Amino acid sequence: MGRDRSESEDRSNTENKEKDKHKKSSKRRRSRSRSREDRRRRRQHRSRDRRRRRRYSSSSSSSSSDSDSTHRSNKRSKRHEVDRLAEIERQRRIKETEQKSVEVEANKRIEELVAKRVEEELERRREEIEAEVLKRVEEAKKVMEQQMMEELEKRKQEQLAETARREVRNSSLAKAIVAALHRTPSGALCRTRFYGH
Repeated sequence: MGRDRSESEDRSNTENKEKDKHKKSSKRRRSRSRSREDRRRRRQHRSRDRRRRRRYSSSSSSSSSDSDSTHRSNKRSKRHEVDRLAEIERQRRIKETEQKSVEVEANKRIEELVAKRVEEELERRREEIEAEVLKRVEEAKKVMEQQMMEELEKRKQEQLAETARREVRNSSLAKAIVAALHRTPSGALCRTRFYGH
């Protein structure tokens, strides 16, 4: 009986020891696993920090590169806009010069057509114009001849009247002379006879 008790005690002791060992080993394992987990967490944290730093640096570099690219694109767009406006102005000037040349050419053609039309019209109406000119010349000539004839007739009438007045004067003078010759010195009239042959 005593042996059994001692054996059972020994067994219980060994079991307790084993349990203690197991507990200790489990504690060690737990502490080891905890330390491992802590290490993992630290590593992960570090890796996250590194990633964040990389992202930040990449984002800052990308933002700087983005700002550079936007600045470049702005410069390009400004240059493109300036080039576009310059091209528009050049096209406008070309159109203006073309329009002016077209207007000059059109005016020249119009003048040529008008001159040609006038010449053709004059050529077509030359005979009519010449006939009209001759007619007017003849009419003017007739008017002048009529005026000259009237003037001549007036002068002729004036000359005839002057001649008649002279004849009247001459006849009255002749009568006075004859009467004066027939008077005697005493003032009496003397008779004269005219003998015919």
